[in-house]
Amino acid sequence: MDFIIAGVAAVGAGFFTNPLEVLKTRMQLQGELHAKGQYTVHYRNIIHASYTIAKHEGFLSLQKGLSPALWVQFILNGVRLGIYQSLEDRGLILNSEGGTVFYKSVLAGGVGGVAGQIACSPVFLVKTHLQTQGSENIAVGFQHKHRGMVEGLRIIFEEQGVGNWTCA
Repeated sequence: MDFIIAGVAAVGAGFFTNPLEVLKTRMQLQGELHAKGQYTVHYRNIIHASYTIAKHEGFLSLQKGLSPALWVQFILNGVRLGIYQSLEDRGLILNSEGGTVFYKSVLAGGVGGVAGQIACSPVFLVKTHLQTQGSENIAVGFQHKHRGMVEGLRIIFEEQGVGNWTCA
C-alpha cells in the first residue's frame, strides 16, 4: 500500500512539473553536438521557449510526454518510498530503542532510489523522446516519431533491445 500512496502523491506533482521538463529538455538539446554559434537558437530563455512552443505546436504541447512522465513519477516514487517504508517497518533502519540510525536510513534511501530509477528507466527514456518531439521549424536534436508511450517502448525494444533502455 505504501508503494501506491507514494506513487499517487508524486503523480499529482507531475502535472505541474511536466511543462518545465519539456522546456528544460528542449533547451538542453538546442545546439547539442554543435560549436557555440554554429546552430539555430530557437529558445532564448524559458519564457521565450514557452511562447515559441505554444505558438508553433499549441499550448497543450507543453504537456508532451505527460503519460510517461506520470508513470515515471508513480514508479520511481512508489518503489523508492515503498522500499524505504518496508525496511523501516521491518526495523532494519532502527536501533534497539526504536530510533532511526542515520547511516542505515541513508543506505535504505539509496537502495530505494536506485531500485526506483532502474524500474522507471525505460519509461523515462520514452518520456524524453516524446518531450523532444517538436514541429519541423523548431525541432531540435534527433526527432523520434513515437505516437505514445507503449509504441515507444515497443520500438525501442524491437530495434535496440533491453540494453539500450538506460538513460542519463
